[in-house]
Amino acid sequence: MKIPERALLTLRLVCLVVAFVVIGVAIDLSIKANLGVGAWTVFHLGVAGHSGLTQGQISQIVGLAIIAASYFLGIKPAIGTVLNMLLIGWFFDASVAMGLVPPAPSPMVGLFYLFASTLLMGFGGAMYMSAGLGAGPRDSLMLALIRRTAWPVRSIRTGMETTVLVLGWLLGGPVGLGTLVLSIGLGPAIELFFEFFRLLTTKSELASTVMHVPVARAKPPL
Repeated sequence: MKIPERALLTLRLVCLVVAFVVIGVAIDLSIKANLGVGAWTVFHLGVAGHSGLTQGQISQIVGLAIIAASYFLGIKPAIGTVLNMLLIGWFFDASVAMGLVPPAPSPMVGLFYLFASTLLMGFGGAMYMSAGLGAGPRDSLMLALIRRTAWPVRSIRTGMETTVLVLGWLLGGPVGLGTLVLSIGLGPAIELFFEFFRLLTTKSELASTVMHVPVARAKPPL
């Protein structure tokens, strides 16, 4: 299927924005579970507690710092990298301001929130990385490590999540059961949806034109 370049760029930008909305709401969902938050959110909230800025604003600042560091390491940011840095924090703050997600009324509902949040983050992460406009600051690092080590997504992502978790905990970020669930579950969720989008590109000519999964097919466990 031949799609004009302008239309192709528009479709890929739509994929990015939809993915970032999903991730922003998923982060809000994880916080409203009241059982501890994901590793990066622990870090962002830990820094926010010492700065007076919102979690979304800290997310943008941290993303900008990673982009700058990556640039000096020879990794140039793409449009998806910059939009990731700007929009996820903005959509998270918008979700909070509009009250889209009510606080979980019980631990059981909180567990459901965590499960849904993990899947939504995996879906959004795999979707925007497959849109072909560049990965975000954190995911660019993940993809670079995958290509250098040939380790699976889950191993690289879990190692990254554990590192920022420790830093966030030292800064006073909220750690709990949800932190463990999200830190361990996010890598497999992203890997799951990479395979979903890979399958979609084999079934849909439009999807195969717009999307390109940036990692090799997951190898079955021995």
